[in-house]
Amino acid sequence: MRLTYCLIAACALCAIAACAAKPEPEPAKPQPEAKPDPAPEPDEIELWRDQLLAVAQEYRGYTRLADDPAYAPEMCRAPNPTKAFLSEAEQKSAHGRKLYFLWVKHADTYNWTEDGTLDKDGGPARKMPVQPVGQVFVKESFHPKAGSDKQSRELGDKSALFVMLRLDPATQGTDNGWVYGTLDADGSTVTGAGKMKSCMGCHVDAGESRMFGPPGAYSK
Repeated sequence: MRLTYCLIAACALCAIAACAAKPEPEPAKPQPEAKPDPAPEPDEIELWRDQLLAVAQEYRGYTRLADDPAYAPEMCRAPNPTKAFLSEAEQKSAHGRKLYFLWVKHADTYNWTEDGTLDKDGGPARKMPVQPVGQVFVKESFHPKAGSDKQSRELGDKSALFVMLRLDPATQGTDNGWVYGTLDADGSTVTGAGKMKSCMGCHVDAGESRMFGPPGAYSK
């Protein structure tokens, strides 16, 4: 009898020990909240379309820069005809092998300034100032007429409009405030807009202003 009690007691002790040794289950780890899919990038053409179309409608009211803007007074003789600039861009680039007129909304701010230092040739160093918010540039481009050269600059068919529109530098989706845009020849369709690599690839080389300066004799 005593043996039976001893066996029962031993089994009970073993069961208690087994229960005591069993590790408690770890608390369930909180599952990370599912992150929502990132918002899709807005369609850049849609984002800037209205502003670019407005520019296409009004740019002919801007100042058009020419090789020789110093026209003779009306009482002396008729003004010299304005000639188109010949693009100096590489032939494979956006502006390459096109004739263009450059239209500027605020022409008074688009010229070189001197910073009081000297350049490598000992002359006054010049820099292009950062353009104000609201500044707009439009390159009205044309295909050269067949057989024309740099001297004749005869205009052929009209080509695309190239636009640079200056906004607040903090504006998202811009290149330091600049919106680049392209439109078809009649300015009715936006064909590219925003931070266009084909445009930025050149203009970032001009530094903070993104401007290379007025072409031709207009540059003072």
